[in-house]
Amino acid sequence: MIQLTFKKDRKGQFLCCEEENGIRFLLNDGRKYENRACILQEDGFVFDGYSTWFEGTQEKWDFTGDFTISFFFAPQEYSDEGDGIYSHFNAAGKKGFYIRLLKHGKIEVGFGDGRSLYSCTSLGERAQKNRWSMLTVVFRQEAGWCDLYLNGRLSNRKQFRRHTPLDWPEAPAFLGRYEDGAGDPETVRTGIFCGLMKCVLRQEGCLSDTQVKALHAQYPCGEELAPLIPDRSRYLGDRQRPQYHLIAPGKWMNEPHAPFWFQGNYHIFYQANPHAPLWNHLQWGHLISDDMVHWKDLPLALETEENAPDPDGCWSGSALTDKDGQPRIYYTAGNNEKFPNQSVAMATAAPGDGQLKKWNKYGVVREQTEGWRGEFRDPFVWLEKDTYFMLVGTGDENNGGGNAVLYSSPDGLEWESHGFLLDYEYEKNRETGHVWELPVLLPLRDETGEISCHILLLCACQIENEVVETYFFLGQWDCEGKKFRKFHDRAMLLDLGNGTFTGPSGFVTPDQRSVVFTIAQGKRRPEEEFNSGWAHNGGLPVELSVVEGELRLQPVREIYGLKKKRLLGLEAVSVQEANRQLEKITGNRLWLRLCVEGDFAAAEIHGITEGCDEEESSGVTENCTAAVSSRKNEAEKKVQVAYNRNTGLFAAQEENGRPLGKCRGPEDLVDIKGESICMEFFLDHSMLEVYLNQRKSMTLRNYIQENERAFRLDEGMGRITELELWEMEAVYEG
Repeated sequence: MIQLTFKKDRKGQFLCCEEENGIRFLLNDGRKYENRACILQEDGFVFDGYSTWFEGTQEKWDFTGDFTISFFFAPQEYSDEGDGIYSHFNAAGKKGFYIRLLKHGKIEVGFGDGRSLYSCTSLGERAQKNRWSMLTVVFRQEAGWCDLYLNGRLSNRKQFRRHTPLDWPEAPAFLGRYEDGAGDPETVRTGIFCGLMKCVLRQEGCLSDTQVKALHAQYPCGEELAPLIPDRSRYLGDRQRPQYHLIAPGKWMNEPHAPFWFQGNYHIFYQANPHAPLWNHLQWGHLISDDMVHWKDLPLALETEENAPDPDGCWSGSALTDKDGQPRIYYTAGNNEKFPNQSVAMATAAPGDGQLKKWNKYGVVREQTEGWRGEFRDPFVWLEKDTYFMLVGTGDENNGGGNAVLYSSPDGLEWESHGFLLDYEYEKNRETGHVWELPVLLPLRDETGEISCHILLLCACQIENEVVETYFFLGQWDCEGKKFRKFHDRAMLLDLGNGTFTGPSGFVTPDQRSVVFTIAQGKRRPEEEFNSGWAHNGGLPVELSVVEGELRLQPVREIYGLKKKRLLGLEAVSVQEANRQLEKITGNRLWLRLCVEGDFAAAEIHGITEGCDEEESSGVTENCTAAVSSRKNEAEKKVQVAYNRNTGLFAAQEENGRPLGKCRGPEDLVDIKGESICMEFFLDHSMLEVYLNQRKSMTLRNYIQENERAFRLDEGMGRITELELWEMEAVYEG
């Protein structure tokens, strides 16, 4: 028997081999994966699910005749498509052999003889996440069957024509990656194993049933590993990755949702794919904070399960404490064996766990009976006057647009429908789409602290010729009558960043603030996000209120506690003097407050290269929204954010004039009345958020190739009454 193990040689190469000059596999070239970490742990190799796999080099591992092959491994995540354990295969040519891990821990074995393809899948036994498993395949060419063993159990057998040899493709073999010959391994982004692998065993001839079970008994099958939480420290050198915004520890995130407060801590969850930086097999990530700013990672709160209401997705929802003060989660359960395939399910926190790391699934509490069939998601639940209320996003086939169904319940388990929440004209609101996602209804307090009105937030979905946005209606919520009466016919935008500020969620804090979280969409090409190892992050949490009958928004006050070092403070100065002093200051985590006399204000953000040669600093990627090269005599590239009081236009553009912000028409113009123009800029690496007199925000992306960023002010502005510039702290450890 040949045993291959993982090691690092004197040259720093990672190998899977029997000995220095024996059969070997080499770790793939990972230069394009800028934040990749290669780790040996517990005498095994950690496959990261997207950028690490091993390729055969010295000799082909073609098996002839009967053979037995075994793997000792521990999955840490699954994917919907399946991930390679071993692959030397070409599907079109019907050649080769593969073993892959499927969703929920099933194992699939497949092979081809050049004429036909054969496959079988494990039955009963599963390779569980965060547990060690032993897998053995016994290929009996002469007898005409292939046996699949998992953790000491014969899990399936595939019969085929006796004396049929495998036909091997002219292609490399892979460990930790599935390849079927249909694509270039350098461009295919799925099929990569996520977890640990300790060894590979190969033997000519067939082990008997007794011998296989004896082999498996030598390994600690079922032994647990700690849950997978990506290491944030690998991203510390990434000039694009925010450091004081809410962000997952790695890989993929979207839709921060279900914020709530419990026993001194804020909790928020998010759609997570800890397997790879792409949308796939979504779970509920979990973060905890005592201030909505400094977040700590906790294990996944909800995970899809095979024999549960959610085998195909734990999608977005909300959370609250119930009448007894116990935390509940309401979420969208995906099950593709049903139609509609989406329902509302509930989970409750395990007792005695102050950090709420463990949640127990109760089951489905509401299935779809209204709205567009198959479009029923993102429950928003709140408790008011001893009654539970719930909104669920869907579409209204009567007017052709999206809507939310309103439900009520005395116990949060049995729900009565009250039909669609909003009566509106779709023709006046076509940009809100045919389906609404993430509906949120929050009270808005005025200057006296009293509830003045409510805000209905929604995320547009299924839209023609529009990007996804967060819209709102102001109105009056009647708890007793179970009605929402809107104040205006046209949906409004909170943020004018043109599709970056999306996915709203919200709650009321213990001190009665209505706070909204959002996802800040990445604007890079998918391959750039994938190669960086992370995608998307949250926007700053914002407080919503009403002043003199008008909506106000601003970042939560706790954000200002991150002001670390005052870099500049000016009063009553000219723009020229301010720019002279700004020339000395660069950074990637900055807060700028700018107040200006007159009718116009504008600031520009540049990329700045320091300490590198001309060749290194000369290029900018075609998707950058704000970048500058340090090459001499080359025109700078920048993003400008400006407000014109006379026109009411709050806008952003690139240097070439391409607009970055959004203005649909008069409804998106901003009137600050007689106030001085005051803009706050929150710059956090690729994130740029700008707030104008607490009336509107603009969320943008600011990708650069340079080392740091800098502010410059438009020379056409009036006199500056106030300018403050601070360095902001990073909020994550490591």
